[in-house]
Parts: sequence; structure tokens; C-alpha cells
Amino acid sequence: MTNQTEKNSTTQIRALNDKFRQTFDNKLGKVIITQGVGCLNTNQLQQLLQAVKQFSDFNENNDPWKEHDMGKIELFDEKFFFKIDYFDRQKYQQGIGSEEPYNVDKTFRVMTIMLASEY
Repeated sequence: MTNQTEKNSTTQIRALNDKFRQTFDNKLGKVIITQGVGCLNTNQLQQLLQAVKQFSDFNENNDPWKEHDMGKIELFDEKFFFKIDYFDRQKYQQGIGSEEPYNVDKTFRVMTIMLASEY
């Protein structure tokens, strides 16, 4: 892959990840929460989900590939992570990763929201 092609695919991946994170659009993927996050009360869970949607603190330390696929949020004296993984749409149930995360027709995103201690 040429540098320009890599740059274009990274830009596409980042845009898709941002759209998915900000909207939780089920056409792009699904959001799952871990058992620890599931123990939050309804108000706390809503605040956490809103914080994930609004997250924008991507930098060299937490986003070296510039794909906006992971972040850390601190709320309620806890640390939380969100992580987006890419799966082949046809083989998602088998856990097969996507080789084209920039291609929305071939890639199904799964965002996991977890306590940092569950990572």
C-alpha cells in the first residue's frame, strides 16, 4: 500500500469510527458494555454513554494510528475505556477480523465500553 493510500484509508477509518462512536449507528456496528459497566445505575450509564459520544481527546499517546478507535474517560472516580474492533461482516459470528476496516460494506464495528480494570 502506498503512503497516500494508507493515509486515505486511515482517514476513512477515523471518519467511520467517529461516526459510529458519536451516533452508535447500528448499521455500522454494535455497542457492548462489560459486566462492570452494567453495574452502573441508569443515570451513570447515560452519563458514560454521552461522554463516549462526545470524546475528543485523541492525541499521539492514546491514538498512535490516528484511527480514533480507543479512548479513556474518567467519571465517578472510575476510569473507563472504549475500544472499537473491526470484524468481517460475513464472518462476524466466527470472530473473524476485517481486512478492510475502511470499507463499511465489508466491516462491522464492535465498540466495547469497559472499566479500565476489565481491560
